[in-house]
Amino acid sequence: MDQQQSVSPKTQAGGRGAPVKLTVDSNFGLNVGEKLWSDFLPAHGITAEATADLVHISQSVANHEPDIAYIPVADFHRLTGKGDNHYRGLAMATSKFTGQVRQRCLLVVRHDDPASSIADLHGAKFAYINKSCSSSYFPPAILLQRQGKMLSEFLDMTPIKPGPTWQGLIDAVVSKEVRATMVLEDTWDFLPKNAADTKVIGEYAGGVEGVVIAREGLDASVRQAFLDVLLAWVPAWDTVYGGFKPFYYADVHAYFHDLDQLPANL
Repeated sequence: MDQQQSVSPKTQAGGRGAPVKLTVDSNFGLNVGEKLWSDFLPAHGITAEATADLVHISQSVANHEPDIAYIPVADFHRLTGKGDNHYRGLAMATSKFTGQVRQRCLLVVRHDDPASSIADLHGAKFAYINKSCSSSYFPPAILLQRQGKMLSEFLDMTPIKPGPTWQGLIDAVVSKEVRATMVLEDTWDFLPKNAADTKVIGEYAGGVEGVVIAREGLDASVRQAFLDVLLAWVPAWDTVYGGFKPFYYADVHAYFHDLDQLPANL
């Protein structure tokens, strides 16, 4: 369920202007109602909105409405790919198992499925979360593009509500609601039964997931304070990501390159 939450500011943004607006994709598990955030945000003049409505988030960011946003990396790529440099990267989500920004995305089918690669899945129902998803949507498109195939023509893409660790994608495969999906290696590793119920028939090694972006010109003290609290935040164990690391373009370069090869209307 979408969460809309507003935290009223006690001060203006660093004492220098209008309140700072924060928009958070709540699929990522950052709860702005936690004490760390409910103490920090009003003290720094930040009003927070958390929602799973990615259409709303994408439009809001395209309109340059939030000052800070936690969004899928692919949505940040859409902006920069159009030459829109209103925002710059601040921090990136990491794997809770490895602590790394880059994560393997695994292509999985039922353990008894005869498929041995994505080439064997023509016409198959394929579970994904949304069209911004860096693990379930863009990786299969990249794997198929490398073989000269189009995602929309090769797979029957089926949206699934994933649950807090995105286990719902795997459950849909096991129950035969769909034939295949791609998930983060962390998701597949989270429950030991996944290794018995499914098998891995492919992977994309360059997955990068959530990114916190901040607008150019945001007060430096607010930017640094927000980065500091992001780096100090410890997520709940039952969410899909670990903590944050500072943003470095080197971490997204290979993924952005692969996204650049895809059709613009994907």
